[in-house]
Amino acid sequence: MKVVAVLGSPRAESQSSAIAREVLRGAKDAGNETVVYEIGKMNVRGCEGCGYCKEHNSDCHIEDDLKKYWKDLHECGALVLSSPNYYAQVTGPMITFMDRHYCLSDAQGGQRLASGKKVVGVFSQGSSDANAYMPQYKWYLKTFTDHGFTLAGTIVHAGEESAAPGSREMQEAYKLGKSL
Repeated sequence: MKVVAVLGSPRAESQSSAIAREVLRGAKDAGNETVVYEIGKMNVRGCEGCGYCKEHNSDCHIEDDLKKYWKDLHECGALVLSSPNYYAQVTGPMITFMDRHYCLSDAQGGQRLASGKKVVGVFSQGSSDANAYMPQYKWYLKTFTDHGFTLAGTIVHAGEESAAPGSREMQEAYKLGKSL
């Protein structure tokens, strides 16, 4: 199975990225293929609301760095989404990324993706209360569960300390990746 990760932090060594990479390590150790997209390093334009995807029952036609992603999305069995919390929400580039998934519904509101895909959310925040922003994280993941994905798990790294190798979160991430 292919597991696709989209890392939403602009910092390569961020907490959310480190935990997401541990999910991928578990997935890879379970025999899965993994693909990583670092959204902060990509040229990703926002949805133009042009309707092309509905008229042509197709993926988004915008020529940017998401072109390869659409193919991987159709082929994957699981999608791992990670983001730090900036101003009580996922990063701006991840919201732009989410908006582009408008193309996953056809003109009649049906789903264009095969069923059975899983989604994993990995979030980091400065607040030590892991539930402080859970409504925002659920809202973000709803874009994907509304398009037929099954939520396989959500990991929230709460607080300023690093998610060190061997920490509870890293163990949870690895185990979640193995279970995909």
